[in-house]
Amino acid sequence: MSTFSPTPQQTLAIDYTESMVITACPGSGKTTVIKEKIRNITDGLPEHKGVIAITFTRKASSELERRCKADGHDVKNSFFGTIDSFCLNDIIIPFLSRIWGGKPRECKVLKKLESPFNHFIEKNFSGTPSITNINEDPGYKKLYDEGILWMGSFSALALKIINESPAAKRYIKARYSHIFIDEYQDSSLSQHELFLRINELGLCSIAVGDVWQSIYEFRGGNSELLLELVSNTECFKHFEINFNHRCHPSISNYASRLLDPSYILLPADEIRIFRRRLDGNLKDAAVTISPWISGWLSSGEWKLEKANQIAILARKEKSLILFCSGLNLNFRLYVDTPLDKIGTDCSDLYKDLLAYKYGSISTAQEFINKVFDGVIVDDNTMFLLRKKIKAIRNELKNEDLIHMFHDIADILGINSTEHIDGALIRTISDDILVKQFKPLDDNEIQVMTLHKSKGLEFKLVFHLDLDEWSFPYREYNSEDRHTALYPTLQQEINLHYVGITRAENCCILINSSLRQNASGNFKNADESYFFKLPQLDNLYS
Repeated sequence: MSTFSPTPQQTLAIDYTESMVITACPGSGKTTVIKEKIRNITDGLPEHKGVIAITFTRKASSELERRCKADGHDVKNSFFGTIDSFCLNDIIIPFLSRIWGGKPRECKVLKKLESPFNHFIEKNFSGTPSITNINEDPGYKKLYDEGILWMGSFSALALKIINESPAAKRYIKARYSHIFIDEYQDSSLSQHELFLRINELGLCSIAVGDVWQSIYEFRGGNSELLLELVSNTECFKHFEINFNHRCHPSISNYASRLLDPSYILLPADEIRIFRRRLDGNLKDAAVTISPWISGWLSSGEWKLEKANQIAILARKEKSLILFCSGLNLNFRLYVDTPLDKIGTDCSDLYKDLLAYKYGSISTAQEFINKVFDGVIVDDNTMFLLRKKIKAIRNELKNEDLIHMFHDIADILGINSTEHIDGALIRTISDDILVKQFKPLDDNEIQVMTLHKSKGLEFKLVFHLDLDEWSFPYREYNSEDRHTALYPTLQQEINLHYVGITRAENCCILINSSLRQNASGNFKNADESYFFKLPQLDNLYS
């Protein structure tokens, strides 16, 4: 394991032993800080205790757990996983019966509520329900009586259990000493309230996030909750880790000035952020850019060693598809498949089965860890499932593959339909879509939306869609057509910031002379609102 030499900012955060909020910019080493704190804490814990380490995705959780356990370090009785997995396995299954009766272990977990169950509850909330919704709406108890646990309600339901079950309180206090929540800016109100309640139980509580990377408000995330913790100085001490170790200083300067016009610039030996206006539409732009990339890969410019260190990012999927039609290089396009567009438990299961079949999920155990995070399955069923899962890697005709997917779905109590089967066939019949389920190839340029890029890093980034009307999203102003309306400007600024800070060594901002409108027609394009911000003058080439 390489020697870690923390910066003064990192040292202060690592050494502080009480409840705290860490606000950290991209590339600041926040995951390393979390890892060091967990290793220090667990060193001094008895075997029966541990920490709660909650991350936004299962993949992020696995990486944090791996880093914490490096060199044989014993993390004792710690939990690593998502908020939903923690709520289900540590609170709902053991203790829900104490307040609602019944047998929660025998319930079916639904990630999404479909008919008829979506009619059980009132939807007078945005994102996910709060504890008030659960207390005032009998539909949640009715769902449970029908043998259904809805994942969207887990945080609020866990909070209700802790509030009403002394046994649940005793268990959390006895088993855990600390709680960590990463990506706190994407927490919902119910997750925030659960975090505060666990803090009240006496667990040392650490929240880590970045308000400027809040891009999931449409899912119920609320960055104001992170700021609320920062201002709660009685309970939490605030630490800032604001030095970006990932990006070239000129890229950090540009991104930081986007957010704060008074940001004090870092010394930079050269400028590595570029604006380029290219003739034609995005297909034409790809034809222009392709030889640039080929030349840089050949020469090792921007410290490029392989093509997958290059990313093409855009606000809209249709922009990526148009761009790829002119890209004369090997690429992997990450877009929603027909299965993504259905968005049910069954279509989600089918996507994970395809990921296992084609190899991006490498082992049956990795598949089980991902798919069964929040699913209740007994040992005999798990044995049968493991056998069936492994069989899908055989050479199969489409009808046989569908039959095997049906078998797995049936065992899990998930309903399959002809509509989903058709989406499966359309997905596996498209070579570009199938690539998304295969192991990453070093020779593939990565092409994805800005939302999908969060948490990733690349040597070189091309950022597309920087045209007026395209990004930031603009609405037509019927009262004054000359005055621009940007209804979600703060979220769009955050998204632009995320895109820029994916780049380590070079970021190229692309404005094409023709943009594709909602009708699919090409119109003359003006440069983006972002290009007109005066605080960014002289910070690009």
